[in-house]
Amino acid sequence: MPRTAGDLDQTKQDRRLLLVLLIVPVLVSLAAVWTLDQARADRSLFSLTNLVGPTTRSLLNGGGITVCTEEMGTRGNPICFHAARMPATAITVASGIRLFGDRYVPVACFKTILLLLPVEFAIYLAWCCLPRPFGRRLMVILLLLIPFFIPAFLADVTNLQVDEGFSYSFLAMAAAMLFLDWPGLRGVRGAVLFAAALDGLYLSKSGMLVAVLVLLVGFLALERQTKLRWLAVLLVAAAPLGWALHQHHASGRFSVGTSFDGINLHKGNNAGFLQNYPPTHGDSLDWYDFELNRGMSFPDEWSFNDYHLRAALQYLQTHPRETLSGDRRKLRILFFSVEKYGSTAIFGARQLIEIAGMLLFRLMFWIATVSAIVLLLRRRFEDDRSLRVAAATFLALVVASTLPYLAGFAYTRHVSILIYPSALFCCRLLCEPERD
Repeated sequence: MPRTAGDLDQTKQDRRLLLVLLIVPVLVSLAAVWTLDQARADRSLFSLTNLVGPTTRSLLNGGGITVCTEEMGTRGNPICFHAARMPATAITVASGIRLFGDRYVPVACFKTILLLLPVEFAIYLAWCCLPRPFGRRLMVILLLLIPFFIPAFLADVTNLQVDEGFSYSFLAMAAAMLFLDWPGLRGVRGAVLFAAALDGLYLSKSGMLVAVLVLLVGFLALERQTKLRWLAVLLVAAAPLGWALHQHHASGRFSVGTSFDGINLHKGNNAGFLQNYPPTHGDSLDWYDFELNRGMSFPDEWSFNDYHLRAALQYLQTHPRETLSGDRRKLRILFFSVEKYGSTAIFGARQLIEIAGMLLFRLMFWIATVSAIVLLLRRRFEDDRSLRVAAATFLALVVASTLPYLAGFAYTRHVSILIYPSALFCCRLLCEPERD
C-alpha cells in the first residue's frame, strides 16, 4: 500500500523526535561535566583515586594495569597490584589522554560521549518501538529523558573513577536489546552486539558477572536458533576467560574477579565499619581501607586478597546478629532511601534536586518491579512470551546487580546503574498493545 502524505509527515516527525532524543542526553551530560568538573580542570588525571590514575599511567608506559602502592595502609610494605581493577576504566582514560593530553575536562567529555553511545543505541531501540497512542508515546519519551535529569544517574554518566561510571552504559544497552526485543536486531548482528554489551559490562566491573549471566540466560530464552545461542555464549565467555588468562600471566593466578574482592567484602563485614554505616553525607568510608591494613604485611596481592576474604567470612560466621542488622541498613540504601550515600555532601537547593531525582528513580524502579511480578503471576497469553522473559530477566537482574553489595557494602551508586534498565522496562510495558 503506498504511503499517504500523512504517513510521510508522521515519518518526518518521528525522525525529528529521534534527533531530539539523541541530542538532549548528550547536551545535558556535557553540561553536567562542565558544571561538576570545572573545579578539577587543573588536576592531573594521573592523580585520580581508586587506583585509576596510577593504572592509567602504567598502561600508557607499557606496564599494563599495574600499580605498586602503600595506599591500602601497608606502610613500608608496598603491594604490586596487577589485578586490582578491571581494564575498561584505565583503557578509556588512557585513550582520552592519548587524544587530548592530561587535561581533565576534555578527557571527561571524551569519556562521557564514548560511554553514551551504547545508551544512545538503547534510545534508538526504544524509538523503534514507540506506541502510537499519544499518552503512551509521551510517557515513553519522558522515561527515556528523565534519567538524565536525575543527579544520581548523571554522576555515573560523568564519573571517571568509579566502575559504575562505565558499567551503567553497557547495562543499558544489553537491557534495551533484551527488554525491547526489536525484530530488526535478530540474527548474527544482534547476537554479536548483545555479546559485546555483556563483555563491556563485565570488563567494566567484575561484580556484574552474575548480572551478565542473567542477561545471557534471558537472551538464550528468546533466541530459538541454536547456532546463534552458541555464538552468543562463546563471545560472552571470551571476556572472563581472557581476563583470567591475563591475570595468570600478570599475577600468577587464574581468577575472573579482582584482587580487591577480599577487602571489599571485609570492608562491609567488620565491627568498625558497621558501627559507622551508613556514613555521614560526604563520607565514603574509604579511609577504612587503611585501618583494615594498618601494620599488616603481605608478600603479594593475592595473599592480601585471601587474608581479607578469610577475615570477612569469619566475621559473617561469628557475628550473625550484627550482619543481619547491617544487611537491613544496606537494603534500605539499595531499595528505599531517597538520600544519596557515598558521595560529596551537598546542601540547599542542590540537595532538594537530588532528593527529587531519587524519588523519580524509586518511582520508576518500583513500578517496573511490581509490574514484572504481576506479569509473571497473571494468566498466560500465547503471544506474551517475550514480555514474560523480559519481566523475569528484570527481576533477576535487580537481584544479581545488588546482591554483591548486600554481601559487601552498599552506596547509592551501586543501585543507580538500575535507573535506565528500570526506565527501559517501563517503556516495554507502554509499548505493549492493550488487552481486553
